[in-house]
Amino acid sequence: MLDEKPETLFDWLSREGLVGHGGTMDIPAVDLAHPTLLDGASLTLAEPTARGHRAKPLTSKDRKELKEKFGNVVPVGVEPEAVWQAVKQPALAVRALDWKKLPADAMAFYRPFHFPPFNQWGIYLLVEPLLEYIERLQVLAQALKLYSPETLAHLVLFEVFHHEFFHHMAESTATYLEIIGAGLNVNWPVYLTYRERTRAAGFGDPHAPLEEALANAYAHNALGFLARVKAGYKTAVIGAYQVALERHWALEPAGYCDAGCFIGGGYVAGGAALIAQMLGEPAAVDHAPLSCLAKHLMPNGFTALVQKPDIPTYLVGTDEQLKRLSALVPAPNEAYTTLFWPYRTTALDEYVAQKKAEEARKKAEETARRKANKAAAASGTRAPNQKDLFS
Repeated sequence: MLDEKPETLFDWLSREGLVGHGGTMDIPAVDLAHPTLLDGASLTLAEPTARGHRAKPLTSKDRKELKEKFGNVVPVGVEPEAVWQAVKQPALAVRALDWKKLPADAMAFYRPFHFPPFNQWGIYLLVEPLLEYIERLQVLAQALKLYSPETLAHLVLFEVFHHEFFHHMAESTATYLEIIGAGLNVNWPVYLTYRERTRAAGFGDPHAPLEEALANAYAHNALGFLARVKAGYKTAVIGAYQVALERHWALEPAGYCDAGCFIGGGYVAGGAALIAQMLGEPAAVDHAPLSCLAKHLMPNGFTALVQKPDIPTYLVGTDEQLKRLSALVPAPNEAYTTLFWPYRTTALDEYVAQKKAEEARKKAEETARRKANKAAAASGTRAPNQKDLFS
């Protein structure tokens, strides 16, 4: 009777007394620019069908039609040389960018399934602050000649979604610990206890709340994974965007601002510390190899109860706001899960490939010249094209 379906799990959690009531939203009081955001989220939870529009994956037919519709649309305001320079040195591409970072939780929130009603759990993307943030960034980044409004919107949506998705991974990890406890006949409210202690004192962690730092790092690392594809326009905009994130994390609230400690290899140690907090024993990392769990489960998303394309995700806003977002991001589910966009970047990709080939050829020629000069020096003869300084 206890199968692997999420609905079965939710019912089991309820029967075991492992769910809570009230205080359900992961929105800290950090959004000074939008003081009514909490009220708007409460309204969304009360009436999700009225204001929350569920984002679902496209069918193969819809995706093909979308590619045909936008197949000749190129990123506006983007210069090929700016793209090439961003591929070579992402840090230099955004060195003059005064990017005022807005915390992800000011534009979205994750509603845990440990709080009934279960049909309201998931990720809520708040369209109004998202649009305002995207428009402000576009003004700031316009001089870079690197981002069109559409590509910038896709990057922001991807980053914000992945921050919230990490909260799902964290809740899923705690849930698996609860299931193991039940197997040992221990009624263990791991998630509720962890949340309470996190909000009360953060377990005394220097990076508290640690989960927020790891969520920022997870979004950054997810972007980096996509940037490993063949160098081109997407590689350029991702690399520069990551650098901008790193530079401006320091402007964010506690926890969020420490994400830089957990990008790359540091993510494993952070994940181990988070699992120890869920166990209620922060010092457990000193006597148990929790990093094994973190390395093989959390960074890769294997702890997630529901995978990215299928997790309930709602775009929350008015019809006019949703229309404006759709103009920038016509396939939101594909955008926030895989950074898919239907726009044509072939010319930009080809320019980058050409510049890479030229650079590789010059490097090969320089290497061959040095080898020839070295060989000539060893034999006492003059290499071809070698100049005589005394003639």
